[in-house]
Amino acid sequence: MRKKGFTLVEMIIVVAILGIMAAIVIPQFRGNVVQAKDSASLTNLATVRTQIELYALQHNSFPPGYVSGVGTTLAVLELQFIGTTTVAGLASPSTVPADPFLYGPYLRKIPKNPFSGLSTITYVAEATAFSAVVDGTSSGWLYKKETGEIALNWTGSDIKGTPYYDY
Repeated sequence: MRKKGFTLVEMIIVVAILGIMAAIVIPQFRGNVVQAKDSASLTNLATVRTQIELYALQHNSFPPGYVSGVGTTLAVLELQFIGTTTVAGLASPSTVPADPFLYGPYLRKIPKNPFSGLSTITYVAEATAFSAVVDGTSSGWLYKKETGEIALNWTGSDIKGTPYYDY
């Protein structure tokens, strides 16, 4: 009686074909992951930048980071984004507008940097270029409160050669 099954040679051929297919497909998936992170970065930045502009419109042209025209801490900055605020910029952790905290919230939460997974923000002085402080590890975002500019805190460049901090 003859047994049915695969020979060792047939198994080796199948494994070799699967290996070749994996060698072709896996690099393409890796490229898609980087592309997805680039896209998420651009989307997150567009959202945050729009909310910074809205905040400034509602707070006498002061972007987040100020209370009554005076610079404030990063903790207050975060509350200005995710909580409610007064016209002077005082922040409340409440997400329901109530007198005198009538403005906001502008974001449900600070988005994560798709590359580092960090959602923290670091202040950058107005005269300092983002390129001088980008490190990719200290925070997810770099923010200039004087101008309302925000940038991705990630080193390197996208596939077009654009540095991530220039997005």
